[in-house]
Amino acid sequence: MNFNYLIWALVAIMYTPIFYRLYKVGWSDDYSHAYFIFPIVLWLIWRKRAELKQIFQNTPYVKNFFSLPVFLLGLLMFVFGWHQDYDFILTFSLIPLSLGLTTYIYGMNITKAVSFPLFYLIFLVPPPAAVLDAITLPMRHGVSVVAEIILRFFDYPITRNGLLITVGYNEIFMGAPCSGFRSLITMFSLVLAYVYISKGALLKKFVLAALIIPFALVGNVLRVITLCLITFYFGEEAGQGFFHNFS
Repeated sequence: MNFNYLIWALVAIMYTPIFYRLYKVGWSDDYSHAYFIFPIVLWLIWRKRAELKQIFQNTPYVKNFFSLPVFLLGLLMFVFGWHQDYDFILTFSLIPLSLGLTTYIYGMNITKAVSFPLFYLIFLVPPPAAVLDAITLPMRHGVSVVAEIILRFFDYPITRNGLLITVGYNEIFMGAPCSGFRSLITMFSLVLAYVYISKGALLKKFVLAALIIPFALVGNVLRVITLCLITFYFGEEAGQGFFHNFS
């Protein structure tokens, strides 16, 4: 058992510099939800401690050699990501490495019991900048179009040129935070955790998860419209200063 603790301590030492850097700068802007993912993963595993203890004591251990290739895949991804200084691969490597190591040390039954927390680590992985831009750019464009249509319907003097919205004599640029991706991914990760721990019908859980996207998008459109209105009535300093950062 002590040897197992040593193995996990070595894993923690391996990933500490990466997560330290990500906690400082890598998860800013659109991926700031990642700060609470790892604590949630630890809590989800901790709350199953009685079940895990029972499985560990009552289920005969059977070595699963398929777990070794999975572990080696994670280890190779870590080495490659470290050599290339690629945070996406470095962080993603924790998933196959943890799955393979958990299965080999504790057996498949333990892995099944903690499979959701382990796969939940995917929300820690910062997507490549090109992928993030490919997602957020259409979202920013869509929000600006919808905001223009709604405000024009209420006879506000609004024009749009790409991502630049002009309301009266004030200009608002739909930057990356205006895409709504941050609120979408944050709500999605939190609701998935809630759905996992809650008791109820599968259909109810599915509907709750499916409603995340429209709720997040509508909420972001309302935020952008409110930003436009405050900017129109009180000027750019009021709209794009305090309210923009607060909202």
